[in-house]
Amino acid sequence: MRLLPLLILLLSVRIVAQKLDAKPITVNEGTNIALALSPDNKTIAFDLQGTIYTFPITGGTAKPLTDGMGDDRQPHWNPDGQSIVFQSYKSGNYHIWRVQKDGKNLQQLTTGPYDHREPFASPDGKSIICSSDRNGNYDIWKLTLATGEMTALTTNADQDYTPAYSPDGKSIAFASNRTEGAGIYLKLGNETEKLLVPTGKGIPNAPAWSADGKYVSYQVATGSQTALMSVEVSSGKIVQLSKTGDDVFPFRASWLPDGSFIYPSDGKVKLQMPNEKSTKDIPFQATLTVSTPIYKRKTYDFDGITSKNVKGIRCPVVSPDGEKVIFVALGDIWLLTIGQAKPTKLTDDIYYETDPTWSPDGTKILFSSDQSGNMDLYTLELSTKKITQITKTNEDENQGSWLANGSKIAFLKQGLRNTLGLGTTLQIMDLTTGETKAVHKPMFLPGQPSWSPNGKLVLMAALDAYSSKYREGVSKFLLVNAESGKAQSLTTPFPNQTMAMRYRNGPIWSPDGTKLAYVKDALLWVIDVTEDGQFIGKPRAITSELAEAPTWTGDSKSIVYIASDHLRKVNLTDTSKINIPLALTWTNAKPKGIIVIHAGRLFDGKNEKLLTNMDLIVEDSRIKAIQPHQIAYPSHYKKIDASNLTVMPGLFETHAHLDAQFGEKTGRIWLAYGITTVREPGSDPYDAVEQRESWHSGKRPGPFHFLTGPLTDGGRIYYNMATAIGSEEQLNLELNRGKLLGYDFIKTYVRMPDNWQKKITEYAHQNGMAVSSHEIFPATRYGVDNVEHIGATSRRGYSPKITTAGKSYDDMIQIISKSKMVITPTLALSGGFWTLISKDTTLFDTPQFKQIYPAYYRTAMLETAKQMQGQPLPMIATYSNTGKTLKKLWDNGAVITSGTDSPIMPYGTSLHVEIWNYVESGLSPFQALQTSMINAAKSLNVEKDLGSLEVGKIANISIVEGNPLKDIHDTQRVKYVLINGKTYTIDELMKRP
Repeated sequence: MRLLPLLILLLSVRIVAQKLDAKPITVNEGTNIALALSPDNKTIAFDLQGTIYTFPITGGTAKPLTDGMGDDRQPHWNPDGQSIVFQSYKSGNYHIWRVQKDGKNLQQLTTGPYDHREPFASPDGKSIICSSDRNGNYDIWKLTLATGEMTALTTNADQDYTPAYSPDGKSIAFASNRTEGAGIYLKLGNETEKLLVPTGKGIPNAPAWSADGKYVSYQVATGSQTALMSVEVSSGKIVQLSKTGDDVFPFRASWLPDGSFIYPSDGKVKLQMPNEKSTKDIPFQATLTVSTPIYKRKTYDFDGITSKNVKGIRCPVVSPDGEKVIFVALGDIWLLTIGQAKPTKLTDDIYYETDPTWSPDGTKILFSSDQSGNMDLYTLELSTKKITQITKTNEDENQGSWLANGSKIAFLKQGLRNTLGLGTTLQIMDLTTGETKAVHKPMFLPGQPSWSPNGKLVLMAALDAYSSKYREGVSKFLLVNAESGKAQSLTTPFPNQTMAMRYRNGPIWSPDGTKLAYVKDALLWVIDVTEDGQFIGKPRAITSELAEAPTWTGDSKSIVYIASDHLRKVNLTDTSKINIPLALTWTNAKPKGIIVIHAGRLFDGKNEKLLTNMDLIVEDSRIKAIQPHQIAYPSHYKKIDASNLTVMPGLFETHAHLDAQFGEKTGRIWLAYGITTVREPGSDPYDAVEQRESWHSGKRPGPFHFLTGPLTDGGRIYYNMATAIGSEEQLNLELNRGKLLGYDFIKTYVRMPDNWQKKITEYAHQNGMAVSSHEIFPATRYGVDNVEHIGATSRRGYSPKITTAGKSYDDMIQIISKSKMVITPTLALSGGFWTLISKDTTLFDTPQFKQIYPAYYRTAMLETAKQMQGQPLPMIATYSNTGKTLKKLWDNGAVITSGTDSPIMPYGTSLHVEIWNYVESGLSPFQALQTSMINAAKSLNVEKDLGSLEVGKIANISIVEGNPLKDIHDTQRVKYVLINGKTYTIDELMKRP
């Protein structure tokens, strides 16, 4: 794969080292540690937060063998006892590495674009077996050390993993989820395979042979319950070795000759003697360094009235004649004549409009809009401005594309409840008959369709995962037969590499049918093709600058695209480029006037004691005074009678992804739930910036919006909003785009190697931006600011923060609390929301939910609740343990902010559940509210303006019935909201325009 650029990057990116407040921590517990006992039974090797350590079997201080920058895990000793093999992510994929027991002679043993995991050295020292996705699923592979040859030992279509040699080297035990039965399998010396022990509905893991070869231990996870089991090889007799309720980690045990064994469980290394149920902890102490970054954060001018150039240029499309461009900005569709900087507004309404595209004859525009409540398809006739609705369903249609003769359109369709995009379908509509048919099976968030000029094929970007065991893969070119709906091919001109975000980055067919254009490595590429889409020759890059959202001119000679923050046009003949000037600006909405809020109860967000019978005076957008209630005020003051209500700061939602399918109602939902600030950690950057500019300019009602761009990831991706970093040059382009578009922070995702994440962090901090990820270590060593989720996705298949049982240990607690890394736990996502609705569905009976969300969405949520009651998710069982972790974090001084990862759960209401979950987990209502007020404001460096009710601060205010400090559930009983000083009643927000 692209490993050399990774090493070059470390040497060539000119970034000044940041200042860190570093401190050592000593831990004696580990979350999801794996271990191995040396052949002489004297030394334990184990991994802790991505570093390989050793310590004596009698216990003691752990000695690090690796530098902690490679996510080094799952060690196993070579039979000579002089070296250890392990899996490492140092090069951007999981590969097998080896290090001497003194930490010297670190060596990479496997290479290439595939992952190699769970190594086990053969008893004769000549080979290493592991699991790998080299054949499109996980099989067991053997590495012959003398030659470097890789040989597949299993070839089952399902997933085989965690192999272990028998002591005599003649058999291999491995875990598998095979269709014929999940369990532990044996591969015998005669090459036959057999199921040694089934695990039923349990997930099998990590077989390990006893020293005499008579028994095989293994870990099994059934829902939230884990156990260490043993099976007698000759008889099949099964015995549970661990105690019920133990948190046994999914890694191999190590057996001693006397039949005793050690294994990782409950954060400890445990020793169990033969025929005994009791265990003894083998103590260890490991010292890690964590840091708090010190840098000048980005600041904000919320009062500025100067005009700003529009940066949110969304989905630009050049006209067939190459003379005009349509695009979305500030909530409307605009028409720009190339060479004339001032565009013309084609729509002027409050609705959400997206994905405009020209009809082949240039007389109409097809686009998506929520004018009818859902995202439907419309046409706009340019000569008359007549708008015609052409789809009307309870689902959402977007990313339309015209057939060359104008007779059909292809588009994508997904339901509002399908928030993960797993069931997105390609649809084709015959515009003559109005008939629509689904084409191809449902997909996961594909890219925009593009027709072949002859109308026989539809082309789009689609995810191709490396295996079903892990969800990540690469975006490839999917060719679908428009008539039969069958996939003709899923291929790519750049094997084992991925395209840019799958929104609007191609592949897109040229009108003459001879070429495809697409974005990869942030550059615009073109490749020649036959009329049926087969590649001819090699692809060629036609830009050296960042490119996004390419579209062809009708003569197939030029392409218009976004170049970071402006429009450009490239001529294919000589790759010459011209800027397309655009004069479009916006200003912050600034209300005028004075408002007096008579607060029966006033909670300022910083002090636990309520003030009573107070007046809060807002002038324009800021709080002018907070004083005891007075009867008389000038008549021109607007008055809000909240004498029987509680006035408090507006809430912050610090982890939400803003999906276009929710349309204009998105902003109203936030405000109707008293949420006045939203942080979005991952998006199409142009969609996000356009949404922010629309809200902040007052075009549509909505909250303050803090954002980043794509999920900045490694060589494999999953979501359509992810971008894979493949080179130093691309990284520089992506980081520069963040600076130009005004990102508030950068989000790195799960396949990002530590060395690159460190460089990203240093660059971001130099430019005032924070960095967030799913990682805690070594991220806290080099100053990453935030971590998302207590659990959630990890490239490892398990989490360094939380176990299968929902528990976290001393390492995780100390790393986060001592580094002052901000954590957004998303406790509602980790079972809290699902636990609540399995018992109580009144959450869906609030005025906001019943009136803003469509009726079918509410019906779907009630059905989900019913399913939870009958068949609860495992996370419901682990929710209480995760809540205990949250309480430990708080008690140890961790900085916690409230966020949910909506719309996996509904916007608005899920944040209230998140806060309620904190109280259920042991925080006081006051403490829980701080996570969504002043803590969140501090994490964004806006506590000078937001997060509490104080004189001089911006009037982002929620006014609710009841008293949330007594009953936390009152947070959602919203009656009024002020956003930047502008007042909305709950009735105004619930009413669809």
